[in-house]
Amino acid sequence: MARRGGKRERAGVAALALAIAIGVALAAPQAQALSAAKRRVADSVPGIPGLPTGVPAAATAPEPALPEPSSAEWPFSSDFSHTSGTGMLADGASLWTDFIYDDHGPLGSPVGIADNAKVSSLAVVHGGFAYPEGQADKDGADIFTAGVGYTPEATYWRVDWNTLANADVPIAEWTFATGSATPASGEEWPANAKVKSAGIQYALVVSAQHAQLLEVATGKPVPGAELHTEVNMAARSFIVRVPTSVVPVSGSWQVRLAAGLANAAGTEFATVPPQDGGIPGGTNVYNVSFRSYQQESPLVCPTEALPESSELTSALEGELGAEGERDHLPVLECGNFWMESDQANTLATGDVSRYALAVDWSQLAARESTPEPEPTGYSDRWYVSPLQLGEGVVEAEGANTYTGPTYLGRVQPYAVYVPSTYNPKKPAPLTWILHSLGVNLNQYGALAPTQLEEECQDRGSICATTEGFGDGQWYYGAAQVDFWDVWHQLASDYDLNPDATVMSGYSMGGFASYKLVLEYPDLFAQAMALEGPVVCGQRFVAGVETAAGSGGQCESDGKTTPLIVNAKWIPYVMTYGALDELVPFTGGLEQVAAFDQLGYRYYAVLYPAEDHLVFASQNDFAPATSQLGHLERAQDPGSFTFTWYPDLVTSSLGIGPSGDYWVSGLRARSTNAGELASVVVSSAAIREATETVEHHTGTADGPTPAVTDSLTWTPGAAPAKRQALALSLTDVAALAVNTAAAKLKCATITATSDGAAALTLLALRPESAVTENGASVAVASSGGSATVELSAGSTVLRACSAGGHG
Repeated sequence: MARRGGKRERAGVAALALAIAIGVALAAPQAQALSAAKRRVADSVPGIPGLPTGVPAAATAPEPALPEPSSAEWPFSSDFSHTSGTGMLADGASLWTDFIYDDHGPLGSPVGIADNAKVSSLAVVHGGFAYPEGQADKDGADIFTAGVGYTPEATYWRVDWNTLANADVPIAEWTFATGSATPASGEEWPANAKVKSAGIQYALVVSAQHAQLLEVATGKPVPGAELHTEVNMAARSFIVRVPTSVVPVSGSWQVRLAAGLANAAGTEFATVPPQDGGIPGGTNVYNVSFRSYQQESPLVCPTEALPESSELTSALEGELGAEGERDHLPVLECGNFWMESDQANTLATGDVSRYALAVDWSQLAARESTPEPEPTGYSDRWYVSPLQLGEGVVEAEGANTYTGPTYLGRVQPYAVYVPSTYNPKKPAPLTWILHSLGVNLNQYGALAPTQLEEECQDRGSICATTEGFGDGQWYYGAAQVDFWDVWHQLASDYDLNPDATVMSGYSMGGFASYKLVLEYPDLFAQAMALEGPVVCGQRFVAGVETAAGSGGQCESDGKTTPLIVNAKWIPYVMTYGALDELVPFTGGLEQVAAFDQLGYRYYAVLYPAEDHLVFASQNDFAPATSQLGHLERAQDPGSFTFTWYPDLVTSSLGIGPSGDYWVSGLRARSTNAGELASVVVSSAAIREATETVEHHTGTADGPTPAVTDSLTWTPGAAPAKRQALALSLTDVAALAVNTAAAKLKCATITATSDGAAALTLLALRPESAVTENGASVAVASSGGSATVELSAGSTVLRACSAGGHG
């Protein structure tokens, strides 16, 4: 696994559109004859097999390195597993990776749970602890990684924090069960942690100000253990060195680790007050480590009924039918959105014995190493972001539902589903399932296990969901950078087929299934928008719209319907519900109609009786997911249109479209917000079958009855090849055409533009002339490129590619 290191058959369609939708259609893809195995490297970014060519710069940038403690502080590897809830051995150390943003403490009071929902309103937390105002930054006791190292002279104990804005905020406590008869054991953890575990003998209390090794049974310091905490703010590490002359080690120890907020002196856990979810006499622990990804699975039910602590739970109460009618439904309160539900249940009991790391000192002494864990099924992973947005978690900034980044850390999580059939020797397809507004990376694990089964396991596809630095950025700015970074990570860690990527998502994730696919159409084989808004906000009908945010790109550049012209080679699946209170049905019907008018392939599932929140929770999208096939992206089609918002090209972030298929280097003359630029191209040298358009209507089973309407293509004869290229440019300042990919040899090029534009022809015969009316207007370089300055109007050129004669 990991590799790290036409014809219209429309009887009754008008009535159907009025009643419940215009149709949709999918269709078999335009299959390419070349095998995926032979194309994989050629279709990938050099050095990153599986990352498709055509991605923006953000996707190809190398992952930054995390700062590490010095070798004097930590004389071992810092190469931790990238899967949360897993451990590995490396060069004398045992390394563990914890979950990110999981520091919510025990299952608690309604007040605590509501307050500590952080800033994702529909991603429910089970723990009840909140943070006090100040530099805890809503994440101040969040363990990121932990390490135990051995040399003959000393053992080393390392905690890395996800957030360390102020070193005096967190405190960590290690406990050790050595397996020997001495010293005597106890179960109550010292230092006001207020948890217990059976058979522990030592406790190592670590803060920035204080490090002390205690005997648990007596509560007294271990004689001779004069300890010091090495604090590395860049690495966000606390490291304590314990001489083996003070505490010899042998055999196998059971090691445990928990964290909370330090008291003023840094000597013990601060008591969590009631306003932050604390209960008199209850635990003061926010985060316990050494919980496996099997323990923190996507669905973990609470040990007692949760209060109505979220909009989702309240909205769904009593609306989902009898238990016997809910075969697909997960238990809503069991959704483990932050991978802390088992922790919350366990901390509520006060006994954390179930979480332990077995440290075999002979393995560390032998400097054994084990490979990075490669779990199948569902897990959370992490990567290092190139963006430096700050630390911790902040409240959302932004009007309405469009927010700026809220989860700011340099380490960002994402969810992955790896099918049990995955074979690293056979490139796998990739399916994106992007999250909705108000939810997070674990939305589909927590709410839609059947959907994961259908999209991922049954199709043999690796699936992924990004966090996007928060719950409401609509995949603009930093959230889009996160998307490309995660794609880079997936291509580095798994063997992917770069030609077999599908985009899907619900609600805001459905919007992304329009936005990202239509901005980068040559990267995708298929797209599925489940209740996807057609604008960044709400559209009732064209011209009657509300933006999710006041000002900015969401409002100015958030309309996807003008970009549907880009989807000629991408079959779309769409669902819309007539009772949807958040994504107006009429706007969805207009989106379907736009595909229909263009004669592009689509498949629409239209529900007369479905809304938004209840529909999402029913976890039954089979009528739509059944249309996801095993398609591959089009390779150098003969004709296509590409329309884009130049304002979305942000070079500082490495995002924004700059080409499509065999056209690259696109640059607009005007980059005003909300304006569109467009290029329409056709190479008659590529035989492109004449397609007959067919419509089909029907019904579908699902959570409630649905009407389906689809448009498919039936390929017919292809016209004879001609050496001719036609270009139509609107607001285009520059573009480049790869004449080899366009199958041009010696061709006539007709370019029509509404203004001045620089046309660069690539892969020409070196030193050959590009002519207009027989006169040379440019000469190809030794590398085979030539640039012609076009004026407004039509220009007819003649040029020969490197393989052309004439």
